[in-house]
Formats: sequence, C-alpha cells, structure tokens
Amino acid sequence: MKLNFIFILLLSCETASAQNSPLYNSLPVGKYAVGFKIITLTDSSRISRPEYNYLGEKYTGDRTKKISIHIWYPAEPNTAVRQITFGDYCYNGLLESTESAISSADKTRELNGRRSAIERWFEKKISDGEWQNLAQTPMLAGINARALQGKFPLLIGELRVLSTSLTNEILASNGYVVAMVRSDEYALDTFAEEALCEIPDMQFAINYLQKHESVDADKTGTFGFSGSGFAQVLLGMYDYRIKAVADIESGIYMNGLYQNFSASNYYDPLKLRIPFLHIFSRDLSKEEKYLADFETKTKLSQRFRLVLNQPHLHHWDSACEGYASCIVLQNRGTEQSNIKKSFEIEEFYLLNFFNAELKEDATSQKFLATKPDLGERQPALWDINTLNAIARSPNYDEFEDLVRKKGIDNAMDIFNTTFKNDTSTNLRQGFMMNALGSKFLSEKKNVEAVAIFKLNTQLHPDDADLFDSLAQAYEASGDKLNMRGASKRVLDILNKKTILNDYEKRLKADAENRMKPV
Repeated sequence: MKLNFIFILLLSCETASAQNSPLYNSLPVGKYAVGFKIITLTDSSRISRPEYNYLGEKYTGDRTKKISIHIWYPAEPNTAVRQITFGDYCYNGLLESTESAISSADKTRELNGRRSAIERWFEKKISDGEWQNLAQTPMLAGINARALQGKFPLLIGELRVLSTSLTNEILASNGYVVAMVRSDEYALDTFAEEALCEIPDMQFAINYLQKHESVDADKTGTFGFSGSGFAQVLLGMYDYRIKAVADIESGIYMNGLYQNFSASNYYDPLKLRIPFLHIFSRDLSKEEKYLADFETKTKLSQRFRLVLNQPHLHHWDSACEGYASCIVLQNRGTEQSNIKKSFEIEEFYLLNFFNAELKEDATSQKFLATKPDLGERQPALWDINTLNAIARSPNYDEFEDLVRKKGIDNAMDIFNTTFKNDTSTNLRQGFMMNALGSKFLSEKKNVEAVAIFKLNTQLHPDDADLFDSLAQAYEASGDKLNMRGASKRVLDILNKKTILNDYEKRLKADAENRMKPV
C-alpha cells in the first residue's frame, strides 16, 4: 500500500523557495536555517610527516596532525555573514577556516577544475555564461550563521569537496550537525590503508564536536559518497558511538575495489552491528560481484539496499554535480527529468534512514518499512530491499551477565539458539569459555561451571584440556560417574598421540588418578 504521509514531508520543500535557488524546489528541505563553517584542529598526539625527506633534509616545520572540519548545522535565521554559493563549494576545500583568504588564482584554478570535470563526466560543454550562472547560484547554508541552541544528532564523514554539499545542507536543515573531515593528504596505495588513517581523524573530530558543538553525544551516524564511503563502513564496525551508517555509490562490493578495501585486517562484516543503508545505481550494481558480503556476511546488521533503476545514471548523478547539471545547466537531454528524480529519491531515503535510526521517528520508520508514494517520482525508478539482522550470540562478558541474571538454563538456551547462525562470539575459542567456567568453579557455582564446560567440550570434542576441566567440575560437584566419563575422554584423546608434551602428561596422570576406584 502506498504511504500518503510522505506528502507531509514533501510540503516542507516549499521552504526552499525562500532561498531564491532552483536547486531546492523538489528536495526535502527541513524547517531549520543552515549555518556553515570550517575549523581546523591540531591532534598533537599524531605526527603527519617524517622527520627527514627523501633527500635526507630535516623538516623544521610543524609536523603535528592537522584536521579541518567542514560543518553544516541548524542555525538562527538571518544571522549569516552571507549565503554560500555553488562556486564557494568548489574551492572551500582549500580553506582552514571560513575566515581564511585564498588567492584569485587558486579560486580560478579550482573553479575551472570543477567545470572541466562536469564537462568531462556528462560530455557536454558549458558556456562561460552558463558556468557563471551556476557558480553564482545561492545555496542553502549561511556562512558562520549563529548556531541554534539545542542538541542535534551528529553525522560524520570524509569531505568530498562540492559533491555532498547539497546532501549536507538538506540534512542540516532537518536537524543534524553534519561534519565532513578533511585531513592531510594521504599518498597511500589502497582504500584500506587510507581508511585506517582516516578513521582516527573522524574519531578525533567526534571527540571535539561532542564537547564544543550542539551535538547529541548519544546520536551519531556516518555516511559517505564514492571513495569516501569506505572508511565510514569500517568506522561503523568498531566505534560503538556510531548508530547508523550509509554509503552512496561507494562501490565497496565491486570487483577490484572490494579486494582493495577488504584487504584490511580491520574489515570484518560480522563486526557491523548497526543499520546500514547501501545506495547504488542499477547499471553499476551489476558490477557488485561481492554483494554476498552485504546480503549474507553482514548479517548482524539490518540492511537497506536502495537501487536506482534509471538507465545510464552516471556515478556523479548521485552528487551535487549531477543534480546541478539537471537543474541549472539543464544539459542532460531527454533523461534529465528522471536523473533529477533519482537524486531526489536518494535524498529522501538518506534523510528518512537517519531519522528512523537516530531520531526514532515513527513516520520515517514507516517510510523504510514499505515502498512509499513519492509523488511524481514513479515507483519504477527505484527498488528497496530490507534484510533484517539476525540475533547475535553473546560474547564472554555478555554470557557471564546472562548466567548471573537469567540463570544458567536461560543463558544456555540463548547461546545455543544464536550460535547456530552467528559463530563470531569470542566464546567460540575454547580457552575463553574455559576461563569463564573456571571463574564460576572458583566461586563454587558448580552447576554453572559444569554446564559451561560441557558446552565447551561439545564445541571442541577433541580437546583433552577442556574435558579435564569438565572432569574437575564434576569432581567438585561430587558426580563421580560423570567425572570418570570425562576423564576417560581425556585418555581416549591423548592415547591417539604418539608423543605427549609435559602438560599433556600431567593431564593424563590426573585422568588416570580420577579413573581409579575409590
């Protein structure tokens, strides 16, 4: 059934007309004015360059890590220095603060570079007049506008100069602080290596923003576009502050890119345990040769896969460059209307995803639960698929807590049920569960110890040491019959070996002593 409530959200787009910009007429602009600023931080705990260069010359300048953060935020209306323009976003990646000055030559170089890229991607020449009109197009954000009082969810990412500027503004207008990090350039070989450098940058930025900006520390998400969507997935795997992650056209499951990205020891699909929105165009999605990682291996995360079905969508149609080409340059031919609508669909889903996960908004949760009515955007333009997370098995600390609070029988039921589908728990390692059983045994909680040791031997039926622990627990419980049974299993395992080490000899001797008649 179509969801009529979406039209309420669409009505909010009318506020964009106040910005006197054609870019926002069909986008989900929220109720807040948007501020924009750039700050640069120093992470004195990290050194960003070697002491000596290739020629052996000593570097005498400051080598500490510098991290610039581009921040979009809910702001008080009419308090900005001035409204930012499309052209500003083309070169503000060079700035260390919003008050920084750069030369006309640098501005011209960056503007020409963006113009050339758009011409190359979409294979259309842009006249000087058209480019000037686009560069002067007002955007939503006001430079250095006074921040609105209150606490807002934080969305962190890696800066893509210009490309996500529209998206960042839309999210900020809907009550988010969006922070995109630009750190020292990394001249590294792979996305995996770059991600491992970028993750500490984002974590440093989160620490700062939670202390100094209008940020709700309990509501943090992350997203990225293109190659800047890789590090966000890794960040979501290991930083427990991250509650939701989205990637837009990142290509992390494409042939070549996947091998490059997943080469990192940091990459483990079972570590992603937060909601994940994966957005991709249909044509490029045909190259996702490793989508099984998303569909089956990332099973502890609730996953949403949004596929945009418009044929021949360009990679940059998911970015500001493509949308501006449709709206301002109007140079995308007969498919221009559907290219434009595809970007809008992406924006609606991204906004509702974060609203549902970080704000627990019921309307957005309904939006994600079924395919909504998006007005003039015909349903054939997109497909949405939801994969629910499975229940994960408890780790050492969690299982101990379950035993103490729920009792050993309930804890065992939970473990056995969840372990069938999720073997990622550290309790799969025999020594970990053995340590937990030994803890209960030392507390004279013999029933709990026996159950844990017994489970461990079922998982590792050829480990003599684990059967020895089980025998000890039975002995402490006064269960001589089962003590002998576990001891016999120790001997059976060790007797298959031709040579025993000293520890195994002690296990054998202990087992033989327990087997002696009383």
